[in-house]
Amino acid sequence: MSDECKEVDEFVAGTTAGGLPHIKFLVARKRYVLSSKAYGLLAEGYYELEDLENSICCGTVRKTQKDEREDCLGNKKYVIVGPDTHGYEFYSVGKIKIAADGHTYYVITAHLMKRG
Repeated sequence: MSDECKEVDEFVAGTTAGGLPHIKFLVARKRYVLSSKAYGLLAEGYYELEDLENSICCGTVRKTQKDEREDCLGNKKYVIVGPDTHGYEFYSVGKIKIAADGHTYYVITAHLMKRG
């Protein structure tokens, strides 16, 4: 995570914080998984995991969308935009899923924002 980004504080289970603070907590602790689409883009070299992590931990929610599958916490998908490790805008969409051992952030897609 870049020095410019504020360190992610501990997420206190049971609070109503949720949303982006919870997502940052999960990503900072590597409690996330990639969809086959997001993994494919990673495997093809479009980004590095550090870019994704930095953009989420230093980013903001641009919008939320209703999750049509309704298989996640709050039935919401989060569109997050933040800087990658080189300072370029990076876009990702994901949702908080309930796992056997707690919550996991599921990254649906991730890529650099188009420039120019």
